[in-house]
Amino acid sequence: MELLDFGINRVATFALVLSRTAGIFTTAPIFGNKNVPVMVRVAMALSLTLVFLPMTSFDANSLDTASFALAIVKEALAGLFLGYVASLMFAAIQTAGAYIDLTLGFGFAAMVDPMTKEREAVVGQFQNMVAVLLFLAVNAHHLIIRGLAESYVVLPLGEMTYNPSIAGGVMHFFRIIVMASLKIAAPILGVVFLTDVALGILARTVPQLNVFVLGFPVKLAVGLAAIFIVLPVTAGVMTNLFAGIQTDLMDLMKHMAR
Repeated sequence: MELLDFGINRVATFALVLSRTAGIFTTAPIFGNKNVPVMVRVAMALSLTLVFLPMTSFDANSLDTASFALAIVKEALAGLFLGYVASLMFAAIQTAGAYIDLTLGFGFAAMVDPMTKEREAVVGQFQNMVAVLLFLAVNAHHLIIRGLAESYVVLPLGEMTYNPSIAGGVMHFFRIIVMASLKIAAPILGVVFLTDVALGILARTVPQLNVFVLGFPVKLAVGLAAIFIVLPVTAGVMTNLFAGIQTDLMDLMKHMAR
């Protein structure tokens, strides 16, 4: 009988760990990308579940079917939440690229991004590709897996609950990604703004000059030059953003624990 109870507990623990792991593999950047085959994601989720299983414990004897189903849902939501929070970092970078595209006039050249399957203009695609390369270069995907492993310590199985303090944690994370988005876009937008001011002064000084014809290529050239000049700074902002992903995830998980 004890052996049967042990077997039931391990099966229940495996199901809960798999729910959280599969959730993060659904929404996390790189792992949850639409170009990654579903079978590959399933295989990785099962493999990591077997790795995390000895680190966890769960007593399923005191739960009925409804309570266990609720625990499964909670673990899946926890995994989805972790992956979604990580994906917001890429959303911040894409937002910065959208601002730059709109300012430079690249919004007219919108194309379909193969990563997100959405319409995205030139600068947005370029910054998204740079972000993906940096994400892999700094091993941020390893940090996500490490954060997932540590989440079973910070938030044990079946312990997820609603805590009002999570709103403060989410707002703090949003502040981080919004500031990162502004740091990426602000230098280029500032240069383009000064270019517009200079063109406006030139239009008032030389009325015969057709600023509408001259302005677009000038803004385009200045904007592209600014993008490549500040690229090291942009890469530094992205690197710092990705490097703190594990700490940010753990801070949010602490707010979700009882």
